[in-house]
Amino acid sequence: MKSNIPLVLFLLVLSAGCRQDAGRATAEEAPKTVEEYTQAIIREVQKVILSTNQQLQDGAPEQLSLPAETGQPARTLQLWAEAGNPVKLTSTVGNGRENSSFYFANGELFFASHADANFIFIGPELKYWLDGEWKPVQRTEAERRQMQKELLEQAESYLGRFSK
Repeated sequence: MKSNIPLVLFLLVLSAGCRQDAGRATAEEAPKTVEEYTQAIIREVQKVILSTNQQLQDGAPEQLSLPAETGQPARTLQLWAEAGNPVKLTSTVGNGRENSSFYFANGELFFASHADANFIFIGPELKYWLDGEWKPVQRTEAERRQMQKELLEQAESYLGRFSK
């Protein structure tokens, strides 16, 4: 399985940061407002997630079953990795419903989703908090920092289970 995730992320940053019209009538116009810029980033991340899922559909993930813990249901973790680096990690609760997904590029979390929310990271920082329909959600800085901490810790905790 060959991954183009680092290349795709590089192109994401490049295209979001500086789009140029090469004289083509159909060229996409560069974002001019914060909202347009945000929507361009969201569309690119959606494309990366779709592409990653397509690349991984034929690969068999590593799988771990975690027993129920106090206040937590039983959970199944699945990890798709390439060359020792995580690419995608899912957590499924006992009823078979996926409740979180984490996507990585070069071992670094860049996207996470829960049942009704999506989160885009740039570097180690949560930059975009989105609802289940990929619409930006306004949160306080304290809420954003807390969610960032929780997501990074959760991803690290789940990944750590695979290295045991």
